[in-house]
Amino acid sequence: MLKQTTSVEHDFPPYQESALLALFGKNVRVLDLTHDFGDHIPIYPGHAKTALWWHLTHEESRARLGDTSFEGYGVKGIVTCDHTSTHVDAVFHFNKHRADLTVDKIPLNYMITPAAWIDVSFVPPRTHITLENVRTAVAAAGIAVQAGSTLLYYTGAETLWGDHKAFLSQYPGLNAEATAWILDQGVLNVCTDAPSTDNPADTTYPNHTVHAQRLVIHTELVANIPKIPRHDNFYYAMFPWRITGGTGSPVRAIALWEE
Repeated sequence: MLKQTTSVEHDFPPYQESALLALFGKNVRVLDLTHDFGDHIPIYPGHAKTALWWHLTHEESRARLGDTSFEGYGVKGIVTCDHTSTHVDAVFHFNKHRADLTVDKIPLNYMITPAAWIDVSFVPPRTHITLENVRTAVAAAGIAVQAGSTLLYYTGAETLWGDHKAFLSQYPGLNAEATAWILDQGVLNVCTDAPSTDNPADTTYPNHTVHAQRLVIHTELVANIPKIPRHDNFYYAMFPWRITGGTGSPVRAIALWEE
């Protein structure tokens, strides 16, 4: 017979946006770069809103199980779109001719890369981030944009997160020349804290257009960029859902650096 065991409640720590890990024999700091996912968050104009509901409560599932000591399980239903909260845009999102480059086809070595970040929050909302702006920010950060890396740029839009109308309309976006220069450096992924990599006042979407031509992904609504204490010499990692045929996906994004 099996011996009865005494259950001991695990000391589950509270969530913190940063943690120190022992990873591959080194002390590594991890910072969460992900916004909440739920029905309370700002949604890009025209995209499907997110809804969550109790599909099955613990009490409902317990009632279905009959004579058992098990206290039941809870299940929630979700309706959303593939560009909700912190999310990656697959190439198919902005290039209708490349149905082979959906989000489930993003290579693993594009998901975890060396990274750098720049501050372009000096650029006014609803204007273009120019190549001169990018070069100024790169020089101020003291970095070189490296091939095979992820480049994150901070617009300051994140500070408006609690004001949905302002957050969704008051931010700048990369123009075509700046985008082309960044991608010319061999960047694999361009990330921003804003709802879009494009200026909301420009419906020609120059950044999306250049990414479509170059077949390069980008990631939007990235949180906590200014909390990364160095402008380079860290890693960016993101973990999208493997949505078959998806044009994008919510991601859990993190920054990692050795301490």
